[in-house]
Parts: sequence; C-alpha cells; structure tokens
Amino acid sequence: MKEYEGLFILDTEDSATGVDGIIENVGTLISDAGGKVLKEQKLERKAFARVANRKNTGGFYVSLVFEMEPGSLLEFKAALAKRSEVFRAQITIAQPEPAEAAEPVAD
Repeated sequence: MKEYEGLFILDTEDSATGVDGIIENVGTLISDAGGKVLKEQKLERKAFARVANRKNTGGFYVSLVFEMEPGSLLEFKAALAKRSEVFRAQITIAQPEPAEAAEPVAD
C-alpha cells in the first residue's frame, strides 16, 4: 500500500451533516476503496482568492493522510467526484516524515 495525502475543500453550505459528517463520509469512501485513514487535520474555512461562481466563495479545508493500493485510487477519485459536498480535492503521494536530527555527541 502507498501513503497519500489529500487536501479537500468541503462545501458545507448545503450539507446537513456539517464538517465532521462530511469528513466521516470521505473516510468511508476511502475504506470502501480498501484504504485506511492514518491522520486527519482540520484546517479552517477560507475565502477563495478567485471566485469561480457566487455560490462558492470559500470552503472548509481538511487534510487527510491515508494508505491505499494505487489501483484503488481511481475508484476512490470516481466516487469522490460524485459527492457534491467535496468542492475540490488534490491527492498527492505523502512525503515521509523527516527523521529527528540526532544531537551531536560532545567529546
């Protein structure tokens, strides 16, 4: 399995479930595609610098780190595209955590 990092912009305006419900739904999509959510980070609601249409002037940003088979990623993206509460998604291969630098030993 590969680790991926997804940055999702959520459209919470028309959602009855709220941010937590939408994140849970995205996590369910990941599980349905054979993956597993490793880390979740809620960022904040931000206004868009360029507004494409007046309906979506901003969105709630959330970052999810998850593992999934590369072949299942296409299935996940297709399922994600059908969800109106996910305004945008950017999925990249997760970068490994930087190793803690060892302190030099004094002689």
